[in-house]
Amino acid sequence: MESALWTTWRKTARRRLDHVVVIDAATGLEWTAEALTNHALAWLPRLEAFRTGRRIAFQMSNSAEWLAFFLALQARGLAAMPLDGGLPLEGCRDLARRLKARALFAGERFLELNPAAPVTRAVCLKITSGSSAEPKAIACRAEHLLADGRNIIATMGVWPGDRNLAAIPLGHSYGLGNLVLPLILQGTAVVCAAEYLPRQLVDWIVRHRVTVFPGVPALFRVLASLPSGPTLAPLRTVISAGAILPSETAQAFHGRFDLKIHNFYGSSETGGIAYDRTGTASLTGRSVGRPLRGVRIDVRAGRITVVSAAVATPRGRWRPPDHGEWNARGELVLLGRRGQDANIGGKKVHPLEIERALRSIPGVSDAHVWLEHRAGRDLLAAAAETRHPRAQVEHALAEKLPAWKMPRRLVLAPDLPRTARGKLDTAQLKRAR
Repeated sequence: MESALWTTWRKTARRRLDHVVVIDAATGLEWTAEALTNHALAWLPRLEAFRTGRRIAFQMSNSAEWLAFFLALQARGLAAMPLDGGLPLEGCRDLARRLKARALFAGERFLELNPAAPVTRAVCLKITSGSSAEPKAIACRAEHLLADGRNIIATMGVWPGDRNLAAIPLGHSYGLGNLVLPLILQGTAVVCAAEYLPRQLVDWIVRHRVTVFPGVPALFRVLASLPSGPTLAPLRTVISAGAILPSETAQAFHGRFDLKIHNFYGSSETGGIAYDRTGTASLTGRSVGRPLRGVRIDVRAGRITVVSAAVATPRGRWRPPDHGEWNARGELVLLGRRGQDANIGGKKVHPLEIERALRSIPGVSDAHVWLEHRAGRDLLAAAAETRHPRAQVEHALAEKLPAWKMPRRLVLAPDLPRTARGKLDTAQLKRAR
C-alpha cells in the first residue's frame, strides 16, 4: 500500500507538472515534476519482489535518482533506509543487515539480506548514532515527516518557487526535513550537489538561482575564507545545523557575503526543534533560537522535552540528551549533554563550558572537549581547530578559565576530522595524540 508521502507528492506533482523540481548542479540537467514522477514509476517493477512494509536500505549520492528511488519506495509501501554515501559496501551490508533491512541497493544492484525481515509501519528509517557511537534506526511514519516538513516550511519561510541547494546528504534527518519534504509538500526545487569543492557551490548558487542553502558550520567556515569574488545573489536564507555554529564563523560569513546564518537545532527523533529566525543570535552565539512553529519545548531543571507531531514516538514527546535553559529573549540556550559533568578535585564542570571558552578565542574556529578517566579520576581533554601555536592557545584559555578547569590534554590542528554529516569525528579526536 502506498504511503502518504507518495500520495502527497502526486498531488503536488499534478499542480506543478511542468515545473522544474530537480537540477543537477554540475551538469545543469533538469527534471520537471512529471519527469521525476515517471522516473519513480520506472523503479516499481524492480521493487515488486519485496512485500509491503519491508525495509529497503540504499546508498546513493544526492541526485534525481536518489529522489526517484525514495519516491518509488513510498509508492510501493516500502520503508526507505538511506545510508551514508561514504560508507564502504561491506559496511553498508553489515549495517543494513544489523538494522533488519530486507535488502540493500548499492552499486546498481539489490543485495538480499534478511528474507524474514520484520514488517514495519515506518516509511523511513533515519540512521543516527545519537549520543553513542552505535548506529540505530529511528522509525518515522509518514505523519512524522510531513509534520516536520510543514514546521520547517512555515518557520523558515520556504516557498514553492524557492530553490534549495542540496549540499548536505538528502538521507540525513536534516536533509529529509529541509530538502526532501519541501519538494514533496509543495514542489520546492532541489539543486543536487553530489560532489563539490566549496568554490563550486558559490558558482552553482549564482548559476542555478539558489535561494535557500542548508549547510553545516565547517562548510560555512571554508566559504567565508574564500577570496573576494561574486556575491551569492539571489540567495536569501542560509541555515546551519548538524553541529554548533561558532559565532566567529557566522561573523566571518556575514562579513564576506553580507548574509546572516540562521542557527537550526533538531534531532533525528524530533525533526526540527528551534531556529534563529533573524540570524542575530547566531552572530553572537547566544542561542539556537526559538521553537519552530508547531513545536513546544518544555525546560525543567535543565531537561529539555520536545512536543510535536513530528516527534517519532508514540506520545509525540522526546527528551534529547541536551541540557538547556531559556534566555531573557525567550531563546533556547544549550548547556551541554546529560551525563558529561566532570568532577575535578571535588568541583563540577561541564565540558561545554570549556568548549565555549576555546571557541571564543580569536582564530579558533571549532572545539570539542570530553572526559577521560584515569586511575579513578576525571580528566578534561580538548581539541581545537586553529593555526595558533599551543602556547598562544593555552595562554588565551588561561585568561578565561581557572587553573583547575584547564584541559590536561589539548590537541590542535588547522582542520579537525569530520564525519559525512559535517560533525566533528569525536571518536577519531579521542584517539589523537
